[in-house]
Amino acid sequence: ALQNWGEVPITVAKMLGRKLRIHAVGIEKEMNFLDLFSELAYLLPRDLEIELTFIVRADMLPPKCRESNTQSHQPQGFDMKVDLANNLTLLVKSGTYGDELDPLFGDVGTGPPDMLIGLNAGLFAYKSWSSVVSFCHDNPSVVAVFTDYNEHSGVNCAGLGGGKARESLTINPFRQPLAMPVFCFNLPQFSNGYFYVFNEQELDE
Repeated sequence: ALQNWGEVPITVAKMLGRKLRIHAVGIEKEMNFLDLFSELAYLLPRDLEIELTFIVRADMLPPKCRESNTQSHQPQGFDMKVDLANNLTLLVKSGTYGDELDPLFGDVGTGPPDMLIGLNAGLFAYKSWSSVVSFCHDNPSVVAVFTDYNEHSGVNCAGLGGGKARESLTINPFRQPLAMPVFCFNLPQFSNGYFYVFNEQELDE
């Protein structure tokens, strides 16, 4: 996602002399594998600093995050902070976009995201995704990249972002290689199988 669609957000963050701010929305199972995200630090340029914020529904927050929220070393307004590497900081914030959580993060002072990532989003599946879609429409400067299980769902969900978003649908080379069992239709289905992007941006030459 960063390599294909992050050029403009990365350039802007570097020009402003700050970290690239990424919100990962709809996080659930990923909370059990936080340490694995340190691998990102090895794949990214050393001069690129990233602040990766996991947006987690309050009822999906693991007990260890609830416990750490009471400790004084946690940043104000966040449930957890982990320095995964010198250039990669992971923050955890409980809440739902557009509900009890301000996506612009004005209340905690970190600022709005440069990019938004939704893994296996299925934007039609849950009502809570509607506020994320609205946020993308209202903030065209935020590049939003989503993944989906299959091409049929990807086409329909990408359509919520307009024709350009629908045309951006592409297979994800880093998808889970093991196909998932599907009983309702005869289509290939993979975890994080397909990419599509809202608010795609290009650098002016």
